[in-house]
Amino acid sequence: MINLLQHSMFEEVLFPSTKSQQSAKNTELCLRKHVRFQTHPAQNIKDSTWVIFDFETTGLDSSYDRIIEIGAQKIQNNVVIDQFESLIDIKQDLPNIVQKLSGITNKMLKGQPTIESILPQFLNFIEGSILIAHNAAFDLGFLKAESYRQGIDLTWSTLCSLKLARDLLPDLERKTLDALANYYELSFEARHRSIGDVKVTKDVLENLLENEGSYLKTWQQFEPYRVE
Repeated sequence: MINLLQHSMFEEVLFPSTKSQQSAKNTELCLRKHVRFQTHPAQNIKDSTWVIFDFETTGLDSSYDRIIEIGAQKIQNNVVIDQFESLIDIKQDLPNIVQKLSGITNKMLKGQPTIESILPQFLNFIEGSILIAHNAAFDLGFLKAESYRQGIDLTWSTLCSLKLARDLLPDLERKTLDALANYYELSFEARHRSIGDVKVTKDVLENLLENEGSYLKTWQQFEPYRVE
């Protein structure tokens, strides 16, 4: 069970697993968890706990593809206070293009924890924290899809650094993580590996908030840059 902090809510709701209600004998009930974390609109972003996260996956479709690596850093007052990192055994071979792009191989994944054991740990890691990712719709989409497959409906306060960069750096032609790293003169420890991308995302975000976005203070002001 996930311990929830302030502004978090947990409820268990019984849903019938079939649409037909004609026969109680044929209606099975399944238990789903509703896990939510909502930041108060007046909360100062710099006083909040952040979890910057990144997934490597087998593809782009969260309905069919799977997470093969999770990386995340928990941050308070611009200081990393904790880190989460794991490869995930998906019990199937990786597409060749994924292996070439990320450097992650089938051999590396074999024997690693499964998503069924890693997801509860990751949800405990992020509790009470604002989630942040570059192109957060992608990563949050995979997190919500995997949560749903494990009986969890997830709603979480999430900020997208890509949306933020698009608004704050209108003259920069491209807003990819590579382009932003080049703009702020940052280097990757490992590109297309979760923790490597998380570390650069953290530095990009700090630059955006200290410079072009210095006027942004409360969570309410970040509404245009959130994803659901």
